[in-house]
Amino acid sequence: MEPREAYPITYSILGLLAIWGPLSGYDIKRLFDHMLSSMWGAAQSQIYKELRRMREIGWVEMEREEQESRPDRKLYSITAEGLSALRKWQTQPPEVFQLRDEMLLKMLFGSFARSADLAQSLRASIAEHETRLLVYRQNTQAIAGAFPRGDKRYNPYSDENAEDPYFGLVTHFAVEFEKTYLRWLYEALELVESREKPAPSDMGES
Repeated sequence: MEPREAYPITYSILGLLAIWGPLSGYDIKRLFDHMLSSMWGAAQSQIYKELRRMREIGWVEMEREEQESRPDRKLYSITAEGLSALRKWQTQPPEVFQLRDEMLLKMLFGSFARSADLAQSLRASIAEHETRLLVYRQNTQAIAGAFPRGDKRYNPYSDENAEDPYFGLVTHFAVEFEKTYLRWLYEALELVESREKPAPSDMGES
C-alpha cells in the first residue's frame, strides 16, 4: 500500500479532527456512530489503523493527556499537511453513489417469497428505519453539546463563532432520506399485505 494512499475513512477522520480536534480514538468512533452512520461506518480497529498511518505520514500528530485514575489518553490533532490533504480531496470527483440494501433485493425477487415472509421483512425494516430517523434527529444536538467549540481543546483551523451550514445540510439529507424510505416501505407493505388476502371470488368456497 502506498504510504499516502487514502480512503473516505481517512478524510472522514481528518474532517472530524479539523472541526472538533484534538480527539481520542474513542471520541472519533463515537462521532462516527452518532454523526456519520447515515453515510459511512467505521470499526474501532479501522480508526486506530488510520490514525497510526496518518501520524506516520504527518497528517496528524498525537499528544498524551494525563488522567488521575485512568491510563493516559492519546489525543490526535490534524496538522497543516493533513488540512492540505483534506482540501485537496475536495477537488477530486466523488465516486458514483451506489445504494446497497438487502430489503430492495428481497423486494426485487419477491415473486420467490411467501407474501407473509416478505411482509415480515418489511415490518422489520420499518422498525429499524423509524429508530434511525429518531436517532438522526436527536444525535445532532447531543453530539454538538458533547464537543462544543471553545472548550479547552482549541481548534486552530476554525472560527469558533461561525456556524457550519454544511453539517446541517447533510443532517437534513439523512432525515429526509429516512422519511422517503419509510414512505416507500409502508407503500410496499400495503401492496404485499393486499396479496395475502384471498380474492373475492375465492371467498366462501369449500
